[in-house]
Amino acid sequence: MQTRIVVLALLAAPVASCKSLDCGEGTTERNGACVPANETVGAAMCGPFTELAGDRCVPMFPPTVCDPATTAADVDNMGVTTCIGTGAGGCSARLACPTPTDGKQTICGQLYDFETGQPFAEAGATGTACTAGAATGPCAVGIKAFDAAALAMNPAGTAPLAIGAVYLDDCGRYKVSEITQPTVQPLIALAVDDAALPPGPTGITNTVGVATGAAPNTATKDLEAFIVKPSTTAAWAATGPSLAAGIYAPVYRGHRTGTDLAAGVQFTFGPNPSIPTMTDINRDFYFTAAATTRTTLEPNAGVTGVNGTVLVSGANLTEVYAGKGGGLPTTCMWDIHPGAAIPYVVFIQIFRPTDAPGMTCPL
Repeated sequence: MQTRIVVLALLAAPVASCKSLDCGEGTTERNGACVPANETVGAAMCGPFTELAGDRCVPMFPPTVCDPATTAADVDNMGVTTCIGTGAGGCSARLACPTPTDGKQTICGQLYDFETGQPFAEAGATGTACTAGAATGPCAVGIKAFDAAALAMNPAGTAPLAIGAVYLDDCGRYKVSEITQPTVQPLIALAVDDAALPPGPTGITNTVGVATGAAPNTATKDLEAFIVKPSTTAAWAATGPSLAAGIYAPVYRGHRTGTDLAAGVQFTFGPNPSIPTMTDINRDFYFTAAATTRTTLEPNAGVTGVNGTVLVSGANLTEVYAGKGGGLPTTCMWDIHPGAAIPYVVFIQIFRPTDAPGMTCPL
């Protein structure tokens, strides 16, 4: 009996040794001992501008606070805050594009003349904010935000999305703040047109649309928006698609970011949602191969020229669009977008390289 008691005691001993320690306040159990909770125990991978404190990564610096009288906070996707001056600063200065925190979205960017590809700015622009009543330049246009899918399905009956404010300056820089999220699909369309005239092909610009993804609590930066002069669409009229039926205008960029253009791209389409079955289409119109401006269409062209652009008739939401060619490596493909032709609207879509299935695109 005594031997049995000894054996049971020996078996019980390891079980008792596994019991967690009851460490006091400010300490934690580590390897069977109570140690200070903030003790550094080894290397760790902390994110940018953070450092290891005990067993946690904490900010290296106090939060950035911008002077509200002279600057606005601009936070990038790494959480880094930059204070950007709110003075004029000239056309080369960045425009602050703060991220909303109330479930809405802000979109910022630059207006361009679609024909020339150059920034649409007033002569002698200094970055002065627009005021009502201008008759020329970017201060004479207005910008509205729409649910893109709803607008494509019912152009006449779709009201603009509620927004906070629109900022425009004489450089053509814009900011559409606090956009209420769309309900049909997560796509927002910005419509650019003359501020003082009814929508249509008159004045400084035809009605022009661009689209981008919608996401709450997001600041979408550097979205290219455009004006398309009535004289530009008049030059397309003889051999191009009908403005009365609407024009969809893909522009192919050579990299994921930046403004370089891709020549040699053929526009493709597929029935939605059968995205992998992209094929050629016979509703596309290309510009003269060597033309840097978007003025003269070449009836016999079958790929983009140096301006990287194609005009398409009959675009609709039952199809999706992409491209092929343009010198992309096999690891890349052109990204895929829906699109639509809206009567008397030039709807412009930027296409960029993206990863081919199972690959990593280096562009």
